[in-house]
Amino acid sequence: MTRRYFRPLKPKTVIDTLHYVRQEMVREDQEGLEHVDALLRMYGAEPMALNMPRKTPKDFAKGELRRMVLEALRGGPKTGAEIARAVNAQKTNIEYKRVYKRVYICLWGLKRQGLVANIRQHWEASIPTNSA
Repeated sequence: MTRRYFRPLKPKTVIDTLHYVRQEMVREDQEGLEHVDALLRMYGAEPMALNMPRKTPKDFAKGELRRMVLEALRGGPKTGAEIARAVNAQKTNIEYKRVYKRVYICLWGLKRQGLVANIRQHWEASIPTNSA
């Protein structure tokens, strides 16, 4: 049996969706903002009182840093600073201090997953063993 009606939305869902649309319109300087504001007021939300976080561009695309770090480790064990310098050589638009921090966050995540190991201040790629 097919349903011939839509499940009603909660007011909070509608307000959150309109808030998202409003954020996109403000960031991209689109027309029609007054209509979204009117809809928000209709649902009891004051548009100017809603939080508008600024959009910050990401330094690396999804999985890009991880690939760069593992690629740097292919040549053998390296220190964190050496890995950061190798990554920074490829991403020159980001300051070294920021790259260094992101590389260490990535390394500790990879260590938790068992893909790298830290041995005497040097990081090296570890091949996971399948024990079946």
